[in-house]
Amino acid sequence: MWSAADPRRQAGLLFITQAILVLQPTSTQKQKIAGTYTHSALNNIGILLLIAGLVVIEYNKIKSSGKHFYSLHGRLGLVTYCLFAVQALVGLTAFFTPKLYGSVANAKSLYKYHRISGYLVLVLGFATVAAATTTTFNKQTLHIQLWAVIVAALITLVGIVPRIKKAKLGL
Repeated sequence: MWSAADPRRQAGLLFITQAILVLQPTSTQKQKIAGTYTHSALNNIGILLLIAGLVVIEYNKIKSSGKHFYSLHGRLGLVTYCLFAVQALVGLTAFFTPKLYGSVANAKSLYKYHRISGYLVLVLGFATVAAATTTTFNKQTLHIQLWAVIVAALITLVGIVPRIKKAKLGL
């Protein structure tokens, strides 16, 4: 049976976190381009892993006639998946097909919004994991403690936040 501690979902969030970290220290044009390709690849792997986890849970819900997107975790998860998809679509199209936005300059003007919303979606991902601790399955079977999830999320954010370049956010 699938669980909130599913390794696909854990790995997915890990890859997405790594994708953020790989772009933060870039400064030269060569680093930015290499970082963007790596960022894209890591995010794609992360999203594929998250989708694999979603497919497994939905299969189990259908098989057992369970309620879909019933818990706070399920609802937050659905919103998080949708926002990750928007993030991926905007990031991929802005970099690889900037003409969709009229010009390279127009596409580049989206980057600061892509960055800001990416950080917010990552935090929403952590909140989704925290909400998993309130599910019946976690309470009865896994016993993952909310405090442990919060500590792990905070440690991760302590590693990310100081590396954020405010200038790249337009601040």
